[in-house]
Amino acid sequence: MRTHMNNIDVNNSDAHNSDVNNVDVNDIEVRAVFDAMEAAWAGSDAEAFGRVFSHDAEFTSVRADHYHGSEQIASAHGRLFATVYAGTRLQVTVRCVTRLRPDIAVAHVENRVRIPRPGTDLVLYGQAVLERRREKFLIVAFMNMSPLRQ
Repeated sequence: MRTHMNNIDVNNSDAHNSDVNNVDVNDIEVRAVFDAMEAAWAGSDAEAFGRVFSHDAEFTSVRADHYHGSEQIASAHGRLFATVYAGTRLQVTVRCVTRLRPDIAVAHVENRVRIPRPGTDLVLYGQAVLERRREKFLIVAFMNMSPLRQ
């Protein structure tokens, strides 16, 4: 499943910092991380899910659970894939990506958990900090948020 890039922030409001460059729609490096996340979720593969995160990543769930490192993140998602998220699919829509440096990016994403029962999808919003480590980008910090119901 391909990750979607919408509403890209093309204006740099931090004009005094010439190191900040926004990412264009065709940024394959950042998109690849979320494509891998979707594929891992589709296969209920917690180990593959953990591999999109760095060994020292910080992850805060929508329930404010905090996990440190790719192994804890994988383990937590393994429990979810075996229980409440069994049979679900993840669709990640990247809303905005900003490169802070060539090797650091911040992504704002919509995470839609597709639940088999019609009308029951779970929509969450996330912020990810990605860093190029060796040959590819990995998520080093991620926070999921649930919109407030009005």
